[in-house]
Amino acid sequence: MNPKKHLFESHSKVSIIVPALNEERRIPPLLDALRSISIIPQNIELIVVDDGSTDSTSNICQQIIDDHFPLGKVITKPESSGKGSALRIGVAAANSPMIITMDADMATDLSALEPAIKGLQKHHIVVGSRSLKGSQTQGISPTRRFVTIGFSFILRLLSRHEILDTQCGFKAYRTPVAKVLFSSSRVKGFAQDAEILDIAYRNNLSISEIPVHWTSVPGSKVSLIRDSISSFLELIWYKLRAGKTIDIVGFGILNNRTEEGIVESEILSYFPSGSIYIRCQSATEILMPGICQDEMQALVEAFHGKYPDYETYICSRTLSDLSCIAN
Repeated sequence: MNPKKHLFESHSKVSIIVPALNEERRIPPLLDALRSISIIPQNIELIVVDDGSTDSTSNICQQIIDDHFPLGKVITKPESSGKGSALRIGVAAANSPMIITMDADMATDLSALEPAIKGLQKHHIVVGSRSLKGSQTQGISPTRRFVTIGFSFILRLLSRHEILDTQCGFKAYRTPVAKVLFSSSRVKGFAQDAEILDIAYRNNLSISEIPVHWTSVPGSKVSLIRDSISSFLELIWYKLRAGKTIDIVGFGILNNRTEEGIVESEILSYFPSGSIYIRCQSATEILMPGICQDEMQALVEAFHGKYPDYETYICSRTLSDLSCIAN
């Protein structure tokens, strides 16, 4: 089999995605702290997805990103539609080999970054856990602890995976599988964490948990009872509609009429946000998770109109196909 490699337009080392809703007071400390991690800001694609805030969250984040994170961006949604929706938009926009998601309040200490990045060398997903041996939690009330543990237990029963803490906001992914997982997600709220992990489990992806230091931060938008009930109902809705495998359609561009590398330079920014690019010896494949057949056909026709000399073919890949391709 020809060697294959995922391609990325950006030169960033990692994409850090932070969903935010009215976080003008709590998010600046996180963004400032990210300037001091082991990866320099110039190599971080920091993506803040403002989920319809009514305060100055977008303006504050944009100023910090403009000053310190040249590869970063703020995506502002016109109205709030849930954390799951914000993460889905952020993952689609990410353009580096690794994606890390974290909450705006920095409840999970950033010391988890290095073990998470290291874990992605062996696993497709790394999950921060407040339940593993070695984890530390501060400021969590007995009621919240009981609800969190109980909810995670119910989710494990519904999902059949063994993840102890599905709801910790700190997670790391290899980017191509993340794009497929999040594009396949339909849950808009807090149950998306469990949905994503269940999709990964059903597609035989490798998932690892790491202990984290977690502190309850005042000002949480989470309502224990309301959001737990809502998340439970969302997950039931998802399970009733869940399929077994995921097929990602796309098309390949044969390289036999071009010099090495020319295809990539011309197409990496041509296709929709969320596309997955794969380079092999004879072709470059562009997979587009979630796209319908009519949209695909329109893109193929538009591409041929601009690049008539390239030979193309329609292709379909599974999530398992992507899991073994190198970044």
